[in-house]
Amino acid sequence: MGVMRNHFKYFIMSLLLTSCVSVELPGNKMTSAKGVEFQDPGGSYDSIKAKNADKTWQSKKSGNTISYLSECGNTADPSLQSIESDSLSALSNLEILKTETTTFNGRGARQTIAAGTVDGVPVALALLVFKKNGCNYTLSYGGLEKQFNSELSIFEDFKKNFKAP
Repeated sequence: MGVMRNHFKYFIMSLLLTSCVSVELPGNKMTSAKGVEFQDPGGSYDSIKAKNADKTWQSKKSGNTISYLSECGNTADPSLQSIESDSLSALSNLEILKTETTTFNGRGARQTIAAGTVDGVPVALALLVFKKNGCNYTLSYGGLEKQFNSELSIFEDFKKNFKAP
């Protein structure tokens, strides 16, 4: 049963990660930011490959994930709320638990904690979205709702050490 539960956690986390998708318009070449500085979450978090993020880590203990996505060269210039909405679109029964406008890396930003379901499973997601020097950034932390708070402080530390060029 434990192996099945772990596979299920990874499945749910991959669904959350795929919610951070970008829409590329014809003739619009988007790239990842160069020169991003961060510190790996460490501890029980191992680096994993994910198509829809620049870098992703997953906890061996909880299955929770931490990731960041940078998108540069988007001529559409979406609002912070639009970027956030795209990331939250994978959640059914979406409930915004907390949202605030703040400053991050010297730029305006939105921080949100949300809960919902993915395939009927309760999950929670924390996002930080901001723009800097022609790039859009999404930092995310997600997991099963019952495991969410157990490693939220690791995400807070990750944000403190994240520097966009």
